[in-house]
Amino acid sequence: MSRVTQTDKPEREEGVLAARLTIRVIEILARRHDVGVTDIARMTGTTKPRAFRHLRTLVACGYAVQAEGSERYFAGPRLFALARMVGVSAEEGLLELARPVMHQASRKFEHAINLSQVNGDDVSIVASLPGSGLIGVAVKLNEPLPLHATAAGKLYLAELLANGGKLPTRRLVAYTPRTITDPRVLREELALVHERGWSDAPDQHMLGINAVSAPVRDHRGELVGMLSVLDSIQFIPEEPSQKLVGEVIRAADQISKALGM
Repeated sequence: MSRVTQTDKPEREEGVLAARLTIRVIEILARRHDVGVTDIARMTGTTKPRAFRHLRTLVACGYAVQAEGSERYFAGPRLFALARMVGVSAEEGLLELARPVMHQASRKFEHAINLSQVNGDDVSIVASLPGSGLIGVAVKLNEPLPLHATAAGKLYLAELLANGGKLPTRRLVAYTPRTITDPRVLREELALVHERGWSDAPDQHMLGINAVSAPVRDHRGELVGMLSVLDSIQFIPEEPSQKLVGEVIRAADQISKALGM
């Protein structure tokens, strides 16, 4: 039987204190939208260097994520995976990871920013930030989108066909004269969407409105959501600028990265 020596005791106590501090930091990340090193040090009663070391370890392990270009930290994909085991919904996890990216993007764009989520065979907007213009476009949350007539919906259909699925058999409703209602034409459009990795829908669900949407993928590479910018066609023209498209794709990729992609 091994014995604990006087030399081993301080090391064991240090290990217990470190474990307690790590658990405390995880609890703070689970409760707070974002947090800084100074906040962690103050709330745990430790030093900033020690708080920083614990945060960096949690980042390396996927339990925390550092906001790009910031010294703020928020819950990471492995923490949300752990939370889902005890009942936190996938939607809540996606929202928490996407929210900092959406707020960061809202400082770059004047357009409304929407986060959509795949729910079985449906896609719905689960979060939205208004644009900065005097006149904006409001959306309904948690309502199924018309898949063939929206940028986010077409991303879902493009993924479906690319994976060997079939278009829904229900009639393709013409919301405007420019809505694609011919299945053959829609398949051609979806092939283009899959090839370029983003979608738009100028005048297709509502006249005068356009959106640009990019895919959000989880750690398995599966499509779980879409990040979109939405505005009048005056500000997002039928052929959106490559700069705008690139920024939307980069923002969506940030969320995918936070999800462990």
